[in-house]
Amino acid sequence: MVVFGFEPNPENIAILSSGNITKKHPSHGEPLNNEYVNTRFFLIPTALGNVDEVEYLDFYCMARDSGTSSLFKPNTACLGEIKEIVKVPVYSLKHFFDVFPWDRFEYIEYIKIDAQGYDLDILKGAQNYLKEKVVYITAEPECSTYEGAHNNNIENITRYLDEQNFIKITHENTSDPTFINKNFLHLKDKIFIYQKGWFFFYKNMLIKLIYYALRFNINSTNNKHFL
Repeated sequence: MVVFGFEPNPENIAILSSGNITKKHPSHGEPLNNEYVNTRFFLIPTALGNVDEVEYLDFYCMARDSGTSSLFKPNTACLGEIKEIVKVPVYSLKHFFDVFPWDRFEYIEYIKIDAQGYDLDILKGAQNYLKEKVVYITAEPECSTYEGAHNNNIENITRYLDEQNFIKITHENTSDPTFINKNFLHLKDKIFIYQKGWFFFYKNMLIKLIYYALRFNINSTNNKHFL
């Protein structure tokens, strides 16, 4: 099992790369065990969006950041002061999937996104890979506390994923809206997913992924797919 985490916040990147990962906010759970970094968890220090070519966009780092930093300008009355604005690279999931070894892995089990208003853009940036290669998706319909995030509502997310052959489901292990690809319904009970609030529980490992995550579970027996 392998997790790829996409993280644009320079402070979070430094924490995850330090070799001494500590809590950033009291609301967070136990931090990622260092032994999993670069063995089971791989950090990709970039933002994701719906872009054709890499772009460098403003990223708003919050002073009291419990996971509220965003590519969208925040409503400071709700989320507090902005600590700094930095330029970060923005790629699409298509960029990532274009170089992915699909000859070795048949599909991706789970994409979990919590990108502070950017979820729909990230999904659109994957293009046809969602329809063809992804089993489960969980995304957050945050649209009210960031300028320009009004399209990131549950209606638009559901409509777009319906176009990508997904149906919305109720899953006992998730709190944000969750969808399954109709092409992979036969895998519904064979794949374990978990998302409650800020936490992901994979077998004996509790991970806090601050921005977004892709989860891959490698079948070491035959390497045919992420299982």
